[in-house]
Amino acid sequence: MCVLKIYSDTFSFKAFSEDTDIPVYSVFDKGEYRNKKQTRVAKHNVLSLDVSDREWDDFPGQAADAINFLSKHYDELLKLLSSVEDVNACLDFPIYSRLSSEIINQNDYIPRGLISLAGKLNLEIGMSQYSRDAFE
Repeated sequence: MCVLKIYSDTFSFKAFSEDTDIPVYSVFDKGEYRNKKQTRVAKHNVLSLDVSDREWDDFPGQAADAINFLSKHYDELLKLLSSVEDVNACLDFPIYSRLSSEIINQNDYIPRGLISLAGKLNLEIGMSQYSRDAFE
């Protein structure tokens, strides 16, 4: 479930989200509620794009999907990211932690092709680790 999150304090992404063929996960303007319960308010203008629908225990699959996504949408993303003065963007990879009493170290490697594409677009890469029972 990798998502590309794009933030700005001054630029609204709503018009872009309506005109793009890139799959949009969500879009919010600063000050809008980010959830149905109306308890989370957006601190920035934010556009989240669907990069991968792979499971959280399939980081290699998410990374492969991210390479395909960035390659396919490179020109449009470059145009958007270079046209917004105060933009910040991050590929967010949610992954399950494999740590346990038997496993004391977890290593996940980002493919060089992904690093190269993300670097050309000036993207950050985040790996959000969750315990498997976090949402029970």
